[in-house]
Amino acid sequence: MDIETVNRFLNPDISMMQGVGDIEVIEEENTLAIQMGHIVTAKALESGVDSVVPTMPDPEIPVSVGQFRIVPYAMPAAQQPYVVDDPVIQARLARVYEQEQTGELEEPNSMVVACASSVCTSEQALGVKPQSSSERIVLYVCGGGFVSSDTALLKWHYVRVSQELGQRVFVPRYHVAPAHVFPRAIHDVYTAFMYLVQQGFQAQDITVLGISAGANIALAVVELLHIQKEPEPSRIVVVAPCVDLTLSMDSWTRNHDKCVLGYIPADNPHSMPRVYYGDVEPGVDVYDMLRHPLLSPLFGRAHAGPPLQIHSGTCDALADDAIALAQHVPHAELITYPGRNHYTILRGKQQLDAMYAHMRRFIQTPCSE
Repeated sequence: MDIETVNRFLNPDISMMQGVGDIEVIEEENTLAIQMGHIVTAKALESGVDSVVPTMPDPEIPVSVGQFRIVPYAMPAAQQPYVVDDPVIQARLARVYEQEQTGELEEPNSMVVACASSVCTSEQALGVKPQSSSERIVLYVCGGGFVSSDTALLKWHYVRVSQELGQRVFVPRYHVAPAHVFPRAIHDVYTAFMYLVQQGFQAQDITVLGISAGANIALAVVELLHIQKEPEPSRIVVVAPCVDLTLSMDSWTRNHDKCVLGYIPADNPHSMPRVYYGDVEPGVDVYDMLRHPLLSPLFGRAHAGPPLQIHSGTCDALADDAIALAQHVPHAELITYPGRNHYTILRGKQQLDAMYAHMRRFIQTPCSE
């Protein structure tokens, strides 16, 4: 593949987020995306992930469409230390909590506040205070394979979500591997949730939306809220969720040639799970550790929790993750999209219109007591 072709693919004018994603996918683009995804995987095997995550400037979104602003946030003073059942994970969480508490964490936390013009046009809409006592919002946990979070092209998507769901969108810019390994991302998003509650939002007015690796983090955060006996969000929506970091699902093999995601076994130091987890402690079995619910939410609680809606493409390498999650959580709703993979699930007007219609119905339906 020549560099001109690669640059054209990465050009924001034809990206899946520019123009808020309405351009239909053509087969050439899908084929190119799959090829690039497998090239990225090969580069990761060869040289690690630092060299394969592109950076771009933020897009200029017309004010008539929407606005976004990056704002800082900090751990609330009332946020309690973490207490989990696994001593290794407990030690990691305690270290991150202590570093945050003492101001020793590198790089402070920030989040993107996004608002479509159809929702609100006031300057206050880009702040972190509720616009009313019952304002409903979306806490959006973006994907990126645990090695990128808030990226430039996603700014379009935040505004699109705000427009489609009729709510403001808050996006924690969680810290990523390999510089910041597990559980820093979970701590960042958990802290963002607690911060928004401290600012006056009600937990029952927050919908958590997670995409891909962000779905993993989102579900882990809700699991941690349950463990900590804190109020949980009203609903969870996940798209193309990565919920089994042992990478043991058959769809990794079945959909290999149909999906942008390349496969590296979980025990390989360059694999997505290992990069996310970081150095493995002496005496720890990698696969046993990766089955912990804060790393693989598929193995978390199957009892009552917030209502869950799952979106998945049948050609996604993570398709079986979504199916297994729906089977694991009795109250989950699984929506599948034939022929869609990890890239095309967020492409095309017909696809996005269908997905957002399902999301609107789900978040607007009253929760049963």
